[in-house]
Amino acid sequence: MATVRQALSDIVFDDYSYTRVTTMGHITEVVTMQKRCFGPPVVRIDKHNYLNLRTGELLKYEHIENRAGSKDSIRRTLSHIRALINTNVTVPENCRWVTLTYSENMTDTKRLYKDYERFWKRFCYWCKTNGHEKPEYITVIEPQGRGAWHIHAFFIWSSKAPFIPNDDVMQKLWGQGFTKTKALDNCDNVGAYFSAYLGDMPLDDVIQLPVADQICAFSDGVIEEKEVANEQGQMEKKKFVKGGRLFLYPPKMNIVRKTKGIKLPVVETMTYLKAKEKVRSAQQTFSRAYEIVDDDGSVINAICKTYYNSRRK
Repeated sequence: MATVRQALSDIVFDDYSYTRVTTMGHITEVVTMQKRCFGPPVVRIDKHNYLNLRTGELLKYEHIENRAGSKDSIRRTLSHIRALINTNVTVPENCRWVTLTYSENMTDTKRLYKDYERFWKRFCYWCKTNGHEKPEYITVIEPQGRGAWHIHAFFIWSSKAPFIPNDDVMQKLWGQGFTKTKALDNCDNVGAYFSAYLGDMPLDDVIQLPVADQICAFSDGVIEEKEVANEQGQMEKKKFVKGGRLFLYPPKMNIVRKTKGIKLPVVETMTYLKAKEKVRSAQQTFSRAYEIVDDDGSVINAICKTYYNSRRK
């Protein structure tokens, strides 16, 4: 039975190696395989894992019995969210990131969506009466350790976003609690920043959870220190539990919604030579390589996934 391992040495690809290129605004994902795979789109590795031959991703079968069992499914959803945001949030001054919270410990997801629809109608009316076009949006719901929900909305206009006073306009339009309205001026990979924000949980929040939930939050066992902006907008270092929030998402719940005008990432297949030409002026930001190994130790295939950012030269 085949297994997957991190590449033991640098992988060499010839110019005609099969390559899948996903363009997401100024972020490009390049997945290259030494051998192109034909036949079924997935191959079973063992009872828990399978390999997606089209994307080169090692994935886990979903045996969802509780919230913790849905973590890998949520990771894939966050990857989709990252791609959507990077594809559409390409001109920062045209966008606003708005967080909608409740003043109460609101845990009803049906009410959550109804409240957002009412807010959206009021917001569209505000835009119209103030001479602004109606934006497109991507919304993502985020669970809190205490059980309450937040809504994150990325509003995207075709030109410069209007000035929207948070307290006097946005918070009143929402009418359920507090809001935060942010510009996106200082980040050239909003999707990666935001998807990590959704998946990771501050260490201070984790240690306040019940013991059983702390065990779920610490299941990945990684604590990272990041620089984040505090309430006053100043940067400070804070510790996060990587993937600590994932277990809070209910299984099979649709956490992302979008309007019809939101663009999807562009996926193409080409040779490795053409892929290198496509990203030659962009900066490589991440790379991971692994091998598919047979029982006798021979390498069946080798795959490399690399990300590039054309905003970084």
